[in-house]
Amino acid sequence: MHEDNHTLILPHICAVLPCPPSNEVVCIGGGRAPARDWLAALIRLHEAGGVMRPVWAIDRGVNICHALALSPSHLIGDGDSADASAWEWAKIQGAEVHAFPPEKDFTDTELALHIAAQNDPCSLIILTAAFGGRLDHLMSTAAVVANASIPCVLADERETLFYLHEGESLTVTCKNAPCAISLLPFTEECLGVTTAGLYWELTDARITNHAALTVSNVLAHDNTQKIFTVSLRSGILGVYLCHKEQQ
Repeated sequence: MHEDNHTLILPHICAVLPCPPSNEVVCIGGGRAPARDWLAALIRLHEAGGVMRPVWAIDRGVNICHALALSPSHLIGDGDSADASAWEWAKIQGAEVHAFPPEKDFTDTELALHIAAQNDPCSLIILTAAFGGRLDHLMSTAAVVANASIPCVLADERETLFYLHEGESLTVTCKNAPCAISLLPFTEECLGVTTAGLYWELTDARITNHAALTVSNVLAHDNTQKIFTVSLRSGILGVYLCHKEQQ
């Protein structure tokens, strides 16, 4: 593995990413709550010498933290969708609170990414409780993260969304074959898209946000190792994995 790469370990999946971060931070948003055991494994996986991945709560995400007795180190938001008791509990637990008025120009997630970038611009954000809920919230979050100044991955036990920027590549190893693997352009076009290990392969391809030709791919039938790679020459490309269909 190239020395400038970084292996990100998530429950049931690992990914070789460009640019090793100085730290990995779990941010819990206000969308669909991840499964309790998945979230516990996410936080534990980076355990080294008793130190786990730090946890930040984004507004209603503090409700999840409270329910699981998971003390966040930072609490960000306007508090309009968080339980008052959970918010107060986080403060008592020692969370650094970044409170904002409900009438503001940025979403709570945007503010959390700005604060994270100011706190440690070389850290990697693992944003969970981002899927589900309102479509406008999800689309806004996905677009904001795609253009953030700090690297970020959206993940829970059902779905994962990685991002590739100009000249980057991504290698993913799955414990179980995903239900679907989709390439989602976050710029008008993405150039030089090349894949390996998928059923429908691409070589130096141009894909645009005007067509859905790269949605619902799967691993190649002979891909027994369950490893695939995506590389990009220019643009911003989302690499989406669906691990479990909605019931």
